[in-house]
Amino acid sequence: MDQHIVIIGGGPAGYVGAIRAAQLGAKVTLIEKDTLGGTCLNVGCIPTKALLASAAIMQHIKTAGQFGIKSEGISFNWAEIQKRKDRVVKKATAGVGMLLRSRQVEVIKDSARLSGTGKILLESEGREVKYDKLLIATGSQPVTPPIPGIDLPGVLDSTGSLALDEIPENILIIGGGVIGCEMAEIFSTFGSKVTMVEMMPQLIPGEDLEAVEVLYKALVKKGMDIKLGTRVNGLIQKGHLLTAEVIEKDGSKINIEAAKVLVSVGRKASIQGLGLEEAGIALEKGYIKVNDRMESNVPGVYAAGDCIGGWLLAHVASREAEIAVENMLGHDTIMQYHAVPRCVYTHPEIASAGGPAARQADKDILTGKFPFSASGKASCIGELEGFVKIMADRETHQLLGCVIAGPNATELISEASLAISSRLKLEDMIQTIHSHPTLHESLQEAALNALGRAIHLP
Repeated sequence: MDQHIVIIGGGPAGYVGAIRAAQLGAKVTLIEKDTLGGTCLNVGCIPTKALLASAAIMQHIKTAGQFGIKSEGISFNWAEIQKRKDRVVKKATAGVGMLLRSRQVEVIKDSARLSGTGKILLESEGREVKYDKLLIATGSQPVTPPIPGIDLPGVLDSTGSLALDEIPENILIIGGGVIGCEMAEIFSTFGSKVTMVEMMPQLIPGEDLEAVEVLYKALVKKGMDIKLGTRVNGLIQKGHLLTAEVIEKDGSKINIEAAKVLVSVGRKASIQGLGLEEAGIALEKGYIKVNDRMESNVPGVYAAGDCIGGWLLAHVASREAEIAVENMLGHDTIMQYHAVPRCVYTHPEIASAGGPAARQADKDILTGKFPFSASGKASCIGELEGFVKIMADRETHQLLGCVIAGPNATELISEASLAISSRLKLEDMIQTIHSHPTLHESLQEAALNALGRAIHLP
């Protein structure tokens, strides 16, 4: 008899888990209260990258003079840019629906709540759905910090910032993480005066400091005012503007006026109202606690994606869900995090894989670095900022981490991620012939440099 797997949440964890479960022969029901695709496809990764693509074209046109191309008098139509973004999102979410239908996955649009062992209550319909195994994949939502005035009109979260019908003359961004930096890139490129306030001493806290410094300098060069080690103490409305009281590093106070304020200080699990406590499902720091097979403490109940904390990345969520359903259906697979790629789609881009795990393991590390200023392809395309940095075990030469700041970093990182995941060595990357002229050569050069053998560095 087929196992009946019920999945709550239709985002990158839920829908991928549903497809994998169907491939393995299970009967699958997916419950989603809103739109298939979750945060990523609807109000996260996909719409953000669609807007960033428009911004990238605008940026290229602005700098076309260096290529001998005249670009005076350029303009943009924000309404058309938004319409294109909406088309991209609609295509992505429709594609998810088609994939689920093709695997005979039953999709129910409703809110779900655990209602006893092996049962889910559909709140709108008032009926129960029975399951053999359950995957909770309800994702995350923006955190609202306890700042006075945070609920004033004109204060936006990431979802609201993607739906603005016009570019604000100026905008204050609270939080210098990935979302804050990417939205800053979009608004600045299309003419907003951007001020960013970040409590930590660097942008994108936790990311490689050298890589972040490349981005910081580029954003400041574009005219952004970035205040590190500072915090917003409160917001008040003055006419059509918002005024933020900001506490600077030295304790002094300044006021910043802006037409809009974007709050992007992090995310939290969307697990409210699921009945987890009543079902006895253990939480840890506000997230569902699971083991490396994605099992909760309750037999037959698994969880994956943002609701379990950790990376809060769509691609990680998808892999966690695959691991979960494979284990539900008799396989024995373990989730591996040692080579997770992490991407920031600003200009320049930042991407990394591994690295933190290597440092935590307290290994003696070899580091090799190659600047894009020494890359022939980077010179051809006029993208000389940044570098590739590779880390390996000093004794075994096994690749442990890679950081890239610069052109196409978010694409280049895949080679490094595959190499780290496969536990390859510096010599494996060196012996692989890389085509010329490409940006990919920079990874080979960084590996060579780690062994003191760089060819294209003096």
